[in-house]
Amino acid sequence: MLYRLYSLCVPQTGCTTETAVRRYPTTIDRGLTDKAPPDVETVYDALLHRERLEPEKTTMGSRRVLGISERINEKTGKLWRYFQLSDYEWITYREISQFTRALGAGLVQLGLEINDRVVIYAPTSREWSLCMLSCYSQSLQVVTAYDTLGADGLLHAMNESEARLAFVKADQMPMLEQIADRVKYVKTIVYYTDAYGMPQSYQDALKKVRSRFSVMHMDEVHELGTKYPRDLCIAGRDDTALVMYTSGTTGAPKGVLIAHGGLLSICGAIHELVPDFIDYETDRVLSYLPLSHVLAFFVETYCIYSGICIGYGTPRTLTDDNVDGSLGDLRTLRPAVMLGVPQVWNTIRATILRQVSQRPWLIQQLFHGAISLKAWLVSYGLPTFLLDNVVFRRTRLATGSRLKIAITGGAQVNPHVQRFIAATVCPMIHGYGLSEASGLVTVQIPGDLTVANVGPPVPSVEIKLVDMPDAGYFARNGQGEVWVRGPSVFQGYLNNEKMTSETITSDGWLKTGDIGQWTQLGQLQIIDRKKNLVKLAHGEYIALEALESAYSSSKFVANICVCADSRMSQPCAIVNMDPTHIAHWTREAGIYFSSLDEISADPNFVTLVLDDLIAVARQNALLRQEVLLDICIDTELWTPENGMLTAASKLKRAAILQRNKCAVWHLRKQHKAHNNKEKTAEQAGN
Repeated sequence: MLYRLYSLCVPQTGCTTETAVRRYPTTIDRGLTDKAPPDVETVYDALLHRERLEPEKTTMGSRRVLGISERINEKTGKLWRYFQLSDYEWITYREISQFTRALGAGLVQLGLEINDRVVIYAPTSREWSLCMLSCYSQSLQVVTAYDTLGADGLLHAMNESEARLAFVKADQMPMLEQIADRVKYVKTIVYYTDAYGMPQSYQDALKKVRSRFSVMHMDEVHELGTKYPRDLCIAGRDDTALVMYTSGTTGAPKGVLIAHGGLLSICGAIHELVPDFIDYETDRVLSYLPLSHVLAFFVETYCIYSGICIGYGTPRTLTDDNVDGSLGDLRTLRPAVMLGVPQVWNTIRATILRQVSQRPWLIQQLFHGAISLKAWLVSYGLPTFLLDNVVFRRTRLATGSRLKIAITGGAQVNPHVQRFIAATVCPMIHGYGLSEASGLVTVQIPGDLTVANVGPPVPSVEIKLVDMPDAGYFARNGQGEVWVRGPSVFQGYLNNEKMTSETITSDGWLKTGDIGQWTQLGQLQIIDRKKNLVKLAHGEYIALEALESAYSSSKFVANICVCADSRMSQPCAIVNMDPTHIAHWTREAGIYFSSLDEISADPNFVTLVLDDLIAVARQNALLRQEVLLDICIDTELWTPENGMLTAASKLKRAAILQRNKCAVWHLRKQHKAHNNKEKTAEQAGN
């Protein structure tokens, strides 16, 4: 059988502390991709390019909120908001161009000048993208701030970037009210609202914000630009497009400077990889991840450039569960492409498995057998039409039934989860990137059926692995820290030359802090992050993120935080469970409880969960020192809103450990007793 090599080595000088440089095969002779064809080098150029080709094509679909009701959710017992939504409403590329020219002119009329910064503090929406494009029509820089940032994070982004204007959704007015007296440079607030209007609390906050800032509605600024039009003033490829603030698992977020050319080099690279897979005329992409995250932002930019239709949604309205009188975003839009982070796919898998477990035994066996059968059929290129339209019909309908591809990024996804989604919903490809590389470094090629890797380098970068002797990773063994070079590497950290020089070498290599190795086919595998390696009592290193990815395939896990230090011989973990699922599992196990606190401390239930996690460890062939010794259970879902996750859904370890400090102290006490018992046994043996 012939195998495709996904990346090739560049001839090298023979350095023993690093591997050969690898590139995507087509770039070995012609060099790296540095722009999108034909000569599209800035984000606004991408819009003009598409307007010239298809001025009347519709995109940027959005749903109006027609009403909101509140009632007690039967599963959680909490007060829940339910939304009444319109169908998708679309605008053309010509309308986008006209609107953003006018809004951009209005921003200049308010006093903004070339390279001034505008901070966008709003959820993903059509308005977010229109504001971003309006800034680029007049060479203004965009500062991104997650809409879930707390007061301190938002204040840091506003003040460090010296932004002159803030664009917000009315929902954010109470947060602006909190920090108004400490904001140094922002003079003007431009806001937008849902068609449904503003609750009284937002109106009260707006009145107080008006006393500190000049405040205008987005439509007023647009009218101002219509009255006083201006010629386009588009930046160059090397000019800064974004100050993208990382979500920050620890400490204050860092401002990453990304150039227009870096973003468009990624667009050009993607265009080389997917042209035969995407139907640019009819396919749709669902945009619901934060546009303040680099993954969502570069996908948005590519969609604008290539003409793929974008439809906006929200995490709350993706499914039908929180929608009244209409379908959720997935079933309404029926996208061909959907992005997600591992937590999204873990939740989808857990929901499907829970529903299947409630069916008769024979149906359960048929379902799980069909997953194995489909994997076998796909591996030989055989059709799976019958399985898709009979066994997996319900799961496909829940996502709109048109999904061609699921794209995962942001962190490692468990291979079992990747196979499960590929069988029951649609093929899944794994990408790897970071803000410092404009969003994308590697990605699996559509049609690649392998798992446990993140694909080859995209055509705009080259990669090498460099020794990490302290952690025992050496290039001679094919492992090391991932270093990246190419036109998509960032310009540096805002106001932090020291950190910039520590991150980018003098010859342009970006030190990612991630540890990787290559497969035989030239695909990159991420082992873990340098900062998440922990040395155990006996000298072995364990990789926390890799273990969390492995254990996340347990049916009990909504999220998991693995804990270890140099005094421990095996790790422990804090298991985050979805309270809406607990009743089902306890009923199956014959365990009864009157409160969530009671069940989280029930030794029988803790043992049930731990046994399942140990079984997962065996399934993933984990080493003895990687198997969990003990766990504690947290039944309040971790979210960005309660401070347990970053806005990009990554764990905030310090916050999780602090919240569960009593339980963690107990785990460490148990671990100490276990170690003492082992030592006593060893001494007795001697």
